Amino acid sequence: MSNYILKYGRDERVKYISHLDFMRCFHRAVRRSSLNFVFSQGFNPHPVMTVAQPLPVGVTSESEYMKVGFETELDCDAVVSELNRCMPPGFTVYKAYRLNAKEVDLTKIDRAEYITETECAAAADVEAFMSNAELIVPKKTKSGVKDSDIRPHIFELEDLGFDGSTQKLRMIVSCGSVYNLKPETVIEAIGKYCPGADPGFTAAHKHRMMIGGKDPI
Repeated sequence: MSNYILKYGRDERVKYISHLDFMRCFHRAVRRSSLNFVFSQGFNPHPVMTVAQPLPVGVTSESEYMKVGFETELDCDAVVSELNRCMPPGFTVYKAYRLNAKEVDLTKIDRAEYITETECAAAADVEAFMSNAELIVPKKTKSGVKDSDIRPHIFELEDLGFDGSTQKLRMIVSCGSVYNLKPETVIEAIGKYCPGADPGFTAAHKHRMMIGGKDPI
């Protein structure tokens, strides 16, 4: 068995597809392909794969990762080409990395970089927003909605421009099993702590996922 990491993404055409529907699409692509994926044992065999993080509905991305296994060692470019031939429009596999002796733990991914667009009455003062010692917003948890301080989970926030009605922001926030901060939650906090901005979240694109500020592989 040879282990590989796939880097993939999705565009506007399929951004409203759920994680479960994506998994079904990928399973169908695997079965259409000529690649010798490793399958699970049992009555309902499926490709052995581990996805780093489910991508939220409505978010586009160019930086998703999954670990897969093949029965034999394959050429990385051939893997990318064959998967893209079989995947539905809107999904793209960008790279395949053969792990060999190197092991990559995708569960250690702890932050993500997003580019967001918000409809707003006025540009939010990003520096003033980030100067707050606390940023308390309601956050959904398994036990209900609770107030949460998201300030420790915003590592960078940059104003990329305001055209009179739309402000574009770049943010690096916590992403992973320990704490996952959605970009729309940051926009909600901006609405609370930046009077006059009155932002409305419209779009988010995930540019990178990282482990301690570095690419996973």
